[in-house]
Amino acid sequence: MVSTGFEPRTIEVRDGTKLHLRPIVAEDEALLHEAVAAMSERTVYFRFFSPIKRMSDALAHRLAVVDYNDRFAIVATSHRPTGKERIVGVARYDRARGTDVAEVAVAVIDEYQRRGLGSVLLAELARVARAHGIKTFSLIVLPENREMLGLLRKIGWIHQARLAGGVYEISFELPEPA
Repeated sequence: MVSTGFEPRTIEVRDGTKLHLRPIVAEDEALLHEAVAAMSERTVYFRFFSPIKRMSDALAHRLAVVDYNDRFAIVATSHRPTGKERIVGVARYDRARGTDVAEVAVAVIDEYQRRGLGSVLLAELARVARAHGIKTFSLIVLPENREMLGLLRKIGWIHQARLAGGVYEISFELPEPA
């Protein structure tokens, strides 16, 4: 078993719903397809900057297969009444080669949005990133993605934001470990 630097655990979001957090694994490809299928067109567009109807197998593979150092992803899962696991949120980073900067992305399926899950995922991902030598996160956000911009403002992570080519390019220093 590969050491990921992240210990799986159960969390409780704002409305009391319990979710499981764990590192992504290659076998999550099918669950990623299901998660994207459960997202509204708007959520998919905000995450992928494209109105994809179905995620390609190649993209699902690329997102599910990480090295747990330079490329890392945490998934939030719940269980259906049948007991089958489903991904309801994902936060990931990809380090820029040879740097201490990583591009970050987070997506939460619509029915789990506005419960604080995005904040939890970003905070957990930042902790792992710091442990792996990453000091700065960068991301690109569409101006109409008010939820993500509000989330970043709320947690105090918008230090540099510039509008370029119709998108916000944002970067922020990760907090020092406590």
